[in-house]
Order: sequence, then C-alpha cells, then structure tokens
Amino acid sequence: MSGARFVRAAAAGEIPVEGALAVEIAGTRIALVRTRTAVYALADSCSHQYSRLSEGYVEGEAIECALHGSRFDLRTGRPLGPPATREVATFPVRVEGEDVFVGLDIQPAAAPATTDEETNR
Repeated sequence: MSGARFVRAAAAGEIPVEGALAVEIAGTRIALVRTRTAVYALADSCSHQYSRLSEGYVEGEAIECALHGSRFDLRTGRPLGPPATREVATFPVRVEGEDVFVGLDIQPAAAPATTDEETNR
C-alpha cells in the first residue's frame, strides 16, 4: 500500500476477544477482528453475498460469514472454502497502547489551484 496512512479505528477494548467490531474509516467499511493473540482488519463484506463479516464467527485465524458459512483467513483475506471463491481485502494494523490503527490508502487533499496573479505577489 504505497500511500498508506494509519488512522485510529477503535480502542482495543472495544473489540471482543474472538469477535469483531464494524467501523468505517474514510468511507471504507472495515471489520476489526480480535483473536486471542492479534488484531486484524479486513473489508467488512463477504465476497460471496456481501454480508457483513463483522457479524460472523471467529475461530483461530479465520472468520466465518454468518450468512452462508464462507470462511476467510484473517491474515490474507483468502477464502478457506466455498461458497466464497474470491478473497476480501485486508489492511495493516498497529496496536499502540490501547488504540488500534488501520493503514488505508488515503490520498491527501489536493492543494487549491492558484492563479498567476496570486503566484506573482
């Protein structure tokens, strides 16, 4: 992720152990998933039927979609079995103290255009 900027997503305590929390950052829906040993971030949409993965079940390093049972590897976003055949996006995570930060490719706002008159002042 070339332009990744880490943005605070939640407090670690807000994410249930072996569970998930839905958040939205810069218009992107993300499922923050906490296992016993790590926190992961992935797109909050199953690639099979677009159900919210944050409503799924966490087991080990995988999350299972509550709608049709598609399972995804939390580390890679790859499906672990049908019915899903396409992976879901994953995002880098940093935990600093009690805060969870997610790396997103957020483009900086464009600088306002200036006129020649403003430039020559």
